[in-house]
Amino acid sequence: MGQQQQQQQQQQQLPLSPPSEPTLSPTANLVSLDSPVRTTPIHELLSSIRVPGQPLQPHQYHPVTCVPIEEDDVRAQFEQLRQEFPSPEAALKEQEQVAREIKQKLEEAEKKREEIQKAMDKKIKERNTEMKVLSKYQKVKASDIPS
Repeated sequence: MGQQQQQQQQQQQLPLSPPSEPTLSPTANLVSLDSPVRTTPIHELLSSIRVPGQPLQPHQYHPVTCVPIEEDDVRAQFEQLRQEFPSPEAALKEQEQVAREIKQKLEEAEKKREEIQKAMDKKIKERNTEMKVLSKYQKVKASDIPS
């Protein structure tokens, strides 16, 4: 029984989970990545991810919906970032690091997509070959049946 109480105390002392990411409302309009509205890259390393250009800066648009970000909606997150990265240099360094990580993830996803496409193409080719063999076998079998 003493061991169970210790486990319960340890569970009660665990730190709280970080707040969940804000979710988009179902009514939010998602803008496809190839939309003509998207004209300006969000970062020089992420040229494939674009947001609208003028009149705002790229960082002032939501990257999924392309609507302007309201400062009131993200004020708490700004404060947290200001505490984590007190100088502009630290913030820029972190921004570059995150952009590199995102670029790497995008490249890995593209590579995985290509591998899957190659595997699918190979399976389709195998299936087509098997269907041709089966078709020829059925023709031969049908011609062997006496009428």
